This record gives sequence, structure tokens and C-alpha cells, in this order.
Amino acid sequence: MASNRFFHLVLFFLLAGLASSTSISSCPVNFENQNYTIITSQCKGPQYNAKVCCDAFKQLSCPYSEQINDLKTDCASTLFSYINLYGKYPPGLFSSLCRDGKDGLDCEETLKTQAKASVEKSGASAKYTQPLMLMPTSTFLMLLFKLF
Repeated sequence: MASNRFFHLVLFFLLAGLASSTSISSCPVNFENQNYTIITSQCKGPQYNAKVCCDAFKQLSCPYSEQINDLKTDCASTLFSYINLYGKYPPGLFSSLCRDGKDGLDCEETLKTQAKASVEKSGASAKYTQPLMLMPTSTFLMLLFKLF
């Protein structure tokens, strides 16, 4: 009788340990408050244009590609839940339309374009000539004041 209880106790802790080691944590990105009009305004059916839909999907998902590809979180399922909630898309639409290669989508070009647009929107100079001139000028002025 005592060995039977011991067996149940060991079995319980074994199963609890397996369950906790395979658990999926919640996504650190708040996909609920993302702007899904990027996709819903461009990707329209019933004839879904692969280029238009995939470009829109990349604009939304590429900034979060690391989180979406992390299998220890529920980011991918959360993102697709909201995309389908707001867009009413058929199941598997983006996975069947959007493929850049055997490794999935290539976000490099999308991220470059978004970074460039962000710099242009902020009005920052891509050459950064002012900060480069500021260093020698300030050094010269400090030496000048130190010597005299």
C-alpha cells in the first residue's frame, strides 16, 4: 500500500515536471494593439494577390520575427489569431501564399525599407556629418581654453 502511494507520488512529479518543461510562455509583444490596417487595407479577397498580401504581412510581422519564430512563446499563434480576427481571412492563407525560400520569409529587405522610411520621417541625415564635425571642433575648443 505504501509503495503504491510512493509510485503515484513519483508519477505525479514526473508528469508535472514534463508538463512544466514543455510549457509555452505568453508572448512579450502586445499584438492586440498593433495596427492591422497594414494588412486589411491591402490584402483583399476573394482573389488574394500573393505579392500584395505577403508584402503587407511582412510589414506587420518582420519587426517581430525573432519573437514569432520563438517556439517557446505563443507569439505566432497570437499574431495569426488577431490577423484572422480583424481580416476574416481563410485559414492558412498567408502560409500558403507567402514563401521566400525553404527557411520561410525573408525579412531583410522589408526591415531595410522600414528603417529607411523611419529615418526619412524623422528628418535625420543618413550621413551623420554634423556629429562627426562636432567632435574635432569641441576637442579643439577644449584645448584652446585649456592652453590660454
